[in-house]
Amino acid sequence: MVRSILVTETFKAATRARLGSGDDSAALTLMSTDMERIKMGLRCVHETWASMIQAGLAAWMLYRQLGAVFIAPVGVVVVSFVGLGILINFTGDSQRSWMSGVQKRVGLTATVIASMKSLKISGLAGPVAEYVQQLRVDELAAGARYRRIMIIAAIFAFLPQLISPPLTFAFAQSTLNASTMFTSLSFLTLLTQPLSQLFQSIPDFVSGLACLSRIQAFLELEPRQDYRQSLAETQSCGMEKSSKQLDLKHTDCIFIQDANFGWKADKFILNNINTRVPASSLTMVIGPVGSGKSTFCKALLGEIPFSQGSVMTSTSPRHVGFCEQTAFLWNGTIRENIVGFTPFDRKRYDQVIEATSLRFDLATLSQGDQTNIGSDGVALSGGQKQRLSLARALYLPTDLLILDDVLSGLDADTEEQVFRQVFGPNGLLRRRGSTVVLCTHSVRHLPTADYIIALENGSIAEQGAFVDLSTRAGYVHRLEVRLKQEGEDTTADDEPGACYEHKGQTGARKNLEPAITVNSTQGPTPIAPAVAAARQVGDTTVYRLYLKSMGWFVAACGLFFAALWGLLTNYPTIWLTYWSDATESVHPAHSNSYYAGIYALLQICAIIALLLLGITLFIVSVKKAGANLHQQALRTLIRATLSFFTNTDTGVVTNLFSQDLNLIDTELPEATLNTLFCASQSIGQAAVMLTSSVYLAISYPILGALLYFVQKFYLRTSRQLRLLDLEAKSPLYTHFLDTLKGIATLRAFGFIPDDIHKNARLVDSSQRAAYLLLMIQEWLNLVLNLVVMVIAAVLTTLAIRLHSNSAFAGASLYSLMTFGESLSGIVIYYTRLETSIGAIARLKTFNETVTSEDRDGPGEEDTVPGTNWPDRGLVELRSVSARYKSTTVSESESLSVVSGATNEPPLALKNITLTIHPEEKVAICGRTGSGKSSFLALLLKLLDPLPSTVNNHNQEPPVLIDNIPLHRIHRATLRQRLIAVPQDPVFLPDGSSFRANLDPTNTATPAECQRVLEAVRLWGFVQERAEGLHAPVTAGTLSAGQRQLFSLGRAVLRAMIRQRSTSPSPEEEGYDKQDQGGILLLDEVSSSVDRETERMMQEIIRAEFRHYTIIAVSHRLEMIIDFDRVVVMDRGEVVEVGNPAALKERGAGSRFGELVAAAGA
Repeated sequence: MVRSILVTETFKAATRARLGSGDDSAALTLMSTDMERIKMGLRCVHETWASMIQAGLAAWMLYRQLGAVFIAPVGVVVVSFVGLGILINFTGDSQRSWMSGVQKRVGLTATVIASMKSLKISGLAGPVAEYVQQLRVDELAAGARYRRIMIIAAIFAFLPQLISPPLTFAFAQSTLNASTMFTSLSFLTLLTQPLSQLFQSIPDFVSGLACLSRIQAFLELEPRQDYRQSLAETQSCGMEKSSKQLDLKHTDCIFIQDANFGWKADKFILNNINTRVPASSLTMVIGPVGSGKSTFCKALLGEIPFSQGSVMTSTSPRHVGFCEQTAFLWNGTIRENIVGFTPFDRKRYDQVIEATSLRFDLATLSQGDQTNIGSDGVALSGGQKQRLSLARALYLPTDLLILDDVLSGLDADTEEQVFRQVFGPNGLLRRRGSTVVLCTHSVRHLPTADYIIALENGSIAEQGAFVDLSTRAGYVHRLEVRLKQEGEDTTADDEPGACYEHKGQTGARKNLEPAITVNSTQGPTPIAPAVAAARQVGDTTVYRLYLKSMGWFVAACGLFFAALWGLLTNYPTIWLTYWSDATESVHPAHSNSYYAGIYALLQICAIIALLLLGITLFIVSVKKAGANLHQQALRTLIRATLSFFTNTDTGVVTNLFSQDLNLIDTELPEATLNTLFCASQSIGQAAVMLTSSVYLAISYPILGALLYFVQKFYLRTSRQLRLLDLEAKSPLYTHFLDTLKGIATLRAFGFIPDDIHKNARLVDSSQRAAYLLLMIQEWLNLVLNLVVMVIAAVLTTLAIRLHSNSAFAGASLYSLMTFGESLSGIVIYYTRLETSIGAIARLKTFNETVTSEDRDGPGEEDTVPGTNWPDRGLVELRSVSARYKSTTVSESESLSVVSGATNEPPLALKNITLTIHPEEKVAICGRTGSGKSSFLALLLKLLDPLPSTVNNHNQEPPVLIDNIPLHRIHRATLRQRLIAVPQDPVFLPDGSSFRANLDPTNTATPAECQRVLEAVRLWGFVQERAEGLHAPVTAGTLSAGQRQLFSLGRAVLRAMIRQRSTSPSPEEEGYDKQDQGGILLLDEVSSSVDRETERMMQEIIRAEFRHYTIIAVSHRLEMIIDFDRVVVMDRGEVVEVGNPAALKERGAGSRFGELVAAAGA
């Protein structure tokens, strides 16, 4: 109940929070790790009052037995409680430090999972993995401080139970005999045992309270305040028209007056904004990179946290069709992403499919619009994502749409077609009479706009109709002049170089994994028989893996200290029988002080054994096992193929690195310690009970068999329920991550109530297994209590009938008091051990079943190139053919190994033969599905040549770079040596510094970082912040264009570091001159920038990589205008190669000429 309430309220708070008000990784940690800590802390709350009552009654009975001596154990309890209270004061800082470390690691891991494709392309997967592993080590170190406090707290908790008996008997020596000793010992147990358990739960309780305070702080974050007002509401309130107010017309949909907008209270991004958006019209917002276009879109949505002035709308702004610059898609089918929570309307659905040219894409998919696109739409290209996002906005029944650079990822031909069908004079939105605000870098569509708003340096440079603005000497006029000059220059130089794609074929694969490899399965994939059996009976190899990960010596030490604990906690009971016999002897061999001293020494040694056991299992083993298991899983994740990320929910993998690792760090060592603890105690207690009557041993085999069948029956159920409990949380985490990423879109669409309802359904589903697990645990307690009752009856009967020694009978009955609890503890904690070690089983399955892209066969990836490789940049392809692999992984079994045979997808590359010479600049062009991105994927070994191509010994190696066969080079080495810039820039989680994002490997100097940022014109932006390079970067810090500039800067820095590291004398060689050759791969690196910035990026590339071989995929003219050669591809084949100018001259007789003509260049 508590968990469901907290999860629901945390989710609701996340939907209310302002953009940029919190860290997404913090929210995810609250949902996962903190919830588990709260559950552990609150599970013993109702034991508190019962323990206090039992302790009070036991103290009263002890008083009646021993008189004033009862003060001694009560004093020990008070001292332990005070010491524990003082110690608990230190847990807050240590736990906050630990949780902060967990939050950083989980946040970065989630970023890595979502950005794996870009990380692999850019060669940062390895360095970022090392960074994540270091965060894991730091997290474990921070957690060790907290666990040390917990161990000391456990010592304080056991002090009353271990120290009270010797102290009490020391004060009551004169009145001791067998009857008094064991009766008093029983009362002492009744007094101290529940208090010890209570004291042990206090640290978890305090930890849970700390997590509750973190959740409370999150719930108290300032919610988003929608500053927009409806014109109808304003007029009804009698607001008078300001003298500075714009001349409003009844046809205006939105107007903004004297407004400032910013993400921080002390700094506004947009200043002095006075503008309007005409109703039923197309308003285009233009401006250079960083001018505030995206902020303007968020301002219209009421999402900017700090604002001044007024934003008014003619209608209620509760349902707005919104497309972010980075398309937001949730994990689901294509239809689910388009329809969302809106009722399905076939006619409207078909309209938007046709308008966004998605019909061809759906036809290429075996499941059509029922194809699952994966988390964050990983199976789709950038252009497909944007068109799918646009289709969702068009499907929403609203008359207002706000679109942020929604056409940037499309090639020119597809862009022209979509623009005409959606925004054109006869387009869908024109027919509907919708009001549209379109932020864009594509200025060639400006004549179509009804109204234009030009932004520069955070303010409106000019606004009005295109006809008026084009005749003024302003921003729009300057754009027109540039466009004419570009056209004239192109004609004069005859250097077209643009690559556009075929009309009607809209599946432009800007990413490196084709959409057609996604296979959607209907219904859940059946669990493999071997997996189903393992879920029922367990897997003993998992224990071997756990012990191996912590180290065999550490495991042996843990077993030794556990056995020592069992001996030292039970032998003192036997020692009391010797002491009681001595008190009844006329001439005892030793004095009472001797027996009391030995008794106290045994108890002190038990405390030391407990301390050593805690250090072994809670400090040493957690540190070693936690680091090793994380490293293995992280290595598997980094080496996984792209198809794994296409077909596996991010929530499933994130669950492994959050909740499962949390189990390994917390519940697993606790369950291991308590299992060993109870097992050693029960063995000792069973031995003590035999001292009363050896005939009791006859019942032990029967008892063992009974317990075996009980635990077998219980574990077959509880193990599966625990695994179901863990798996049921994955959809919850996936949904939460999707909501955090798309909160602005969901709020704009008015989907928040439906999203909250969906979360509630997922919470209910995730609670079912946990509830059933608690029920069967109560059943287990009942069964074990009945077993102990039978043993008590047998033992008492034997003691009376056989006239056993009173001292040994007392010792046996005393051991029986706690024997039942020890037996119950063995089964309960062993069950927790089995279910907790399920986390390791899931990691083990993950490591064994996720296909690695590395190849370990003979002649595969066994060559280590020289440190300067590639120093020339010669690329040779010889009759290369390749296809993507298609795999299907269901959500529930993506980590449980289920795969089936699938039809082979078509060839992505067919018989490619091409030589790219050193320092040559080559553009890759072609129509949709022609294989452009597959070409880059091949060079980065994201796509492998067909085995027949590689293993044919009669031919030369299919792909060579600087005369080294590509298949002989390890993938990680290859991607670190080649410099590649992906279309989607990758950044570390919010809060990471500019320097960490620019140089994740931490190998560059501050001066080098500054020089790079100056080269990409971002140093001034960074310098404005007080921390400079160490200033934190959040989602809203950089615009999409600035992020692409930053990504290019990272490539420049890599080239600089490479030159420096391979130059024998950097000072003399002048490594900043970039004399060394190499290979630079560019994949649509300027899709989100304006023409001026694109021209600047070209200059940077020419200056910084002038000795590099450059291979670029681009659909924009400026990026390849001066390239040496263009390679035209069609259906995976090279159909034309030549100089762009020469091919253009041939006109219709050239494939490239046809592309240029189709693009209007």
